[in-house]
Amino acid sequence: MSLDYHFTVEQEVGSSTHAFFGFNGTAGIWRIAAINEAGGWKDRTTVEDMDLAVRASLRGWKFLYLGDLQVLIYLVSDVLIISTN
Repeated sequence: MSLDYHFTVEQEVGSSTHAFFGFNGTAGIWRIAAINEAGGWKDRTTVEDMDLAVRASLRGWKFLYLGDLQVLIYLVSDVLIISTN
């Protein structure tokens, strides 16, 4: 599955039908109330973003995917640079 399929189909369709779709953590914005009502951010898993999305969805929160929104991102070329920041 390509990322284009993932974002163009799965998330846009899920959003437009108010159905659950997986949140992957990149450039996402959450309401603090949604995080708190879902039980907070749990770091016990390697998919904490998806875990939170599932728990928030089960509590009735809806998700909105904005495919035309652009966000600047800083990509680090060396892993060692991350540890020194």
